[in-house]
Amino acid sequence: MVSKTVLVMVAVFSWLATVAITITVLTFGPIGEPDNVIQLALVNADEQAETSESLQRFDLLPVFELTDQSGNPFGLNDLRGKVWIVDTIFTRCSAICPTLTSGMRDIQAVIKNDGILSAEVQLVSISLDGGHDSPEILRQFAQRYKADPAQWKFLTGEQDVVWPLVEGGLKLPVEAGPPGDELNILHSGNLVLIDRTGVIRGYYNGLSEAGRIQLLADLRRLVQE
Repeated sequence: MVSKTVLVMVAVFSWLATVAITITVLTFGPIGEPDNVIQLALVNADEQAETSESLQRFDLLPVFELTDQSGNPFGLNDLRGKVWIVDTIFTRCSAICPTLTSGMRDIQAVIKNDGILSAEVQLVSISLDGGHDSPEILRQFAQRYKADPAQWKFLTGEQDVVWPLVEGGLKLPVEAGPPGDELNILHSGNLVLIDRTGVIRGYYNGLSEAGRIQLLADLRRLVQE
């Protein structure tokens, strides 16, 4: 017969194991899921969507068409009906672009592991260096960050098309660096959240984890509108 002391010890160890697993899940995410802390942003997003006011509305984007990493035309008409997230980068950038693109890669991982978001959300990165960033270069760059070409588009085009779109449409700053320094394009580190009709609904700091977490929480709310 098992003694009462043994039974008590088994119960205590079982309780401790449950606590340890709970702490692990809350800290690092579900066991077996990608190790990505920004997934925690989605935990209470459904409740927030039901109780929070609608996201602010900014400007409606103009119609545009650029070229994606596969060499195909891609623009606003292809994005209608999708909620999308956009940033501005260029492949020769060694300043904020690696951080921005790594952040988008993390967002892609969260979206692909969410049955609702994966069908509703598109990621878009617009190159500010169209003279260099050909579709082939963007394709190689996208592969480096494990971008799913169906869900994450890298777009390029002539500067006199892209820069006005970024400044006038997305309302993000972009500026040439000092004369002779073609690698120094000054641009924003923000991510822009856009709804199914092409209206901007929010700006977020793409260089910080806190900014990406807030974006993901608002993304879920917007998808449920």
